[in-house]
Amino acid sequence: MMALRVLIAEDEALVAMSLHDLLEADGHEIELAFDGVAALAMARRLGTALDVLVTDLNMPHLGGEALILNLRAERPSLPVVVVTGSPPPGGAASLREGSGGNGPLVLLHKPIDYQALLAAVREVAHIGSQMAAE
Repeated sequence: MMALRVLIAEDEALVAMSLHDLLEADGHEIELAFDGVAALAMARRLGTALDVLVTDLNMPHLGGEALILNLRAERPSLPVVVVTGSPPPGGAASLREGSGGNGPLVLLHKPIDYQALLAAVREVAHIGSQMAAE
């Protein structure tokens, strides 16, 4: 499997660092942002070099749903993994509907199952790369 450039948007430092370490150990290049505004700026700077967004929903300044909506307005097929302790009513389906774009989106619940996270990142990246090739 190829290394992916993953942006983690997570305001809880310990959670962010554990996600960072896990994905880095899996061979990926990691960018870290501790709120949605910083994540949005970083994602825009990375442009198409960004392979996957891993985001929390509840963050200061700009929440995860708004972050996804902003990024997918620019890049509709951006692969996203949402990791949250408070999933929205309607779960992944409502997130997909409200996020704009058509990219793959997986919703995971905290506390995080690390194997599920690794699988989700690989899955959305794979689907995203297939969509880009079409």
